Formats: sequence, structure tokens, C-alpha cells
Amino acid sequence: MQRGFAYAEVLLSVLLIAILLVPALQALTGAIAGSSSNLAARQFALRGKLEEVLSQPFGKLYAETFLPGGNTATSVSANFSDLAGITDRRVVVLYRFDAATGALSAGDTGLLLLYVSVYYEADGSASALNTLAGRWW
Repeated sequence: MQRGFAYAEVLLSVLLIAILLVPALQALTGAIAGSSSNLAARQFALRGKLEEVLSQPFGKLYAETFLPGGNTATSVSANFSDLAGITDRRVVVLYRFDAATGALSAGDTGLLLLYVSVYYEADGSASALNTLAGRWW
């Protein structure tokens, strides 16, 4: 009594797997390429919004933290964010930051440091781009 597979059976099964894997891998490659280019475009758009905000004069950004509802870690800057209701809305949050405590600054500490956060509204702030901006004399 023989055990195992014959050479012809193994060869046939390898050939079938190879033939069936080609279209599956092509579909997978196309899906990965499509999603990564979309992801890259979204990241570039987010980075562009951050650069757009940082290109504003510091005084304009600083004044934004004194508007009603401003200077909280969740207050959205209507002046710098994309319009509400659009697809892929980029949200900008600005608040005064105290470098000594590493937290939100309730008052004007004179340190003139701003925390800037930009994220997609649909994704939430967990995937935000964050930076600190300061006025340097």
C-alpha cells in the first residue's frame, strides 16, 4: 500500500494554485495601489492645511484663541477650518499652550506658544497632525 501523493498530483495542484493566484494577486495589488494613493493624497491635503495655518501671522492665530468658545483642546477654529458639511472637512484647533506644564494654558502666560492641530472631521483627532507655533523676536 502506497502512501502520499503521486508526482503528477502534486504538479497538477501546484499548477492550479499558480493559475488561480494570478488574478487574485492582481486584484489585491490594484486595491492596495488605489488605497495608498488616496491615503497619500489625504495626508498631503492635511499637511497643506497645516502649512496654510502656520503661514498666517502669529497675531492672527493668537487672537483666534480669545474668541468665544476658544482656547480649549476641542474648540474648532471656524476661521481656519474648512466649511462645515463638506466631504473630507479639515478641522483646525488652536489653543494657548504652557510649555512649563505641558498643558493647555488658561491665561495669557506671556510665553506666546500655540498648539495647532489639524485633522479630518470624519477621522477624529486621533489621526491629527499637531505642532507648536511660537512668536520669536
